[in-house]
Amino acid sequence: MSISLHRSFRRTASLMSLLTLCASGVWADTLVTETVQPGSGGNLYQAEGVVEAVRSSSIGAELSGRLTALLVKVGDHVQSGQVLAKIDERVAAQQALASQSQVAAAQAQLATAQADFERQQKLYGQKFLSKAALDRAESDYKSAAAQARAQIAQAGAAGLQTSLRTLTAPYAGIVAESNVELGDMVMPGKPLLVMYDPTALRVTVNLPQSQLSNLRNSAASIDVTGAAASPLNIAAGNIVALPTADPISHMVQVRINLPTNIKGLSPGMFARAHLSMEGSVSANRVTVASSAVLFRSELTAVYVVNADGSASLRQVRLGRRYGERVEVLSGIDVGERVALDPLAAAKQR
Repeated sequence: MSISLHRSFRRTASLMSLLTLCASGVWADTLVTETVQPGSGGNLYQAEGVVEAVRSSSIGAELSGRLTALLVKVGDHVQSGQVLAKIDERVAAQQALASQSQVAAAQAQLATAQADFERQQKLYGQKFLSKAALDRAESDYKSAAAQARAQIAQAGAAGLQTSLRTLTAPYAGIVAESNVELGDMVMPGKPLLVMYDPTALRVTVNLPQSQLSNLRNSAASIDVTGAAASPLNIAAGNIVALPTADPISHMVQVRINLPTNIKGLSPGMFARAHLSMEGSVSANRVTVASSAVLFRSELTAVYVVNADGSASLRQVRLGRRYGERVEVLSGIDVGERVALDPLAAAKQR
């Protein structure tokens, strides 16, 4: 009986010791915290954008006709000059043959006119022909020569129309879209295929006009979900702001050129750019790590670690995100400690 009471007393004493340690903040000291500092987080401006291809082309027909061959499909890698599709060229081929026949006839007329002109020149030299007759022969020869040149030009145009019925890739790339099926009737101006160059990509974001002056000599970090190499660090020389702003939103488009041959990137993917700005950060700005913020329904809060080591939940109002940090507009002050793991802090309250 005494042994049982002794063990019960030891368990009670151990429990009391644990409660005392918790009350004294020893457990809270194991929390990973950070002290709120003024102007923390760096001069970062976060903007959301999209991945684009520097070279993207819509390939269409210059002549009408029926599509007789579609040699590629979406996702295919093509080489420069590779045949992509063909349009029915039977009518064009017949027109080209007709033009060649007209060229032959014009050249025959030219040969006859040239021979006649040369004979007239000899007769004129022997005083057997008048100057007026020689002038007529020369005029017939020049007219035949002009007619021959015109027929040759028309034959060239007919041959060009035949070649335009074969669509080829303007550069090496990937077929992104196909808007036609075999046998469709195609018309000039209608895009049939869309392709892009995967070796030259960029991220396009919109920057407020008020921040444009801070972009000078800026570098960037790009986060792209699904990219094999993320984040991507971009040098300042690869960031270009367009010279015009949108008249409604007053936003300026900024293009950030990406390194070549990055795995897993394709046009249209969502991207988040963290731009390193100049003079855009106030010394009074307060930021905390994004991991410290707890979101519960309509509640946005952080756990503030008090002087006695206890953690208390504090509602905050957030501002702009800066990379892995977020601005806190109200709710905490400089010098306070916040827990970087809200779940661990909730267990130790």
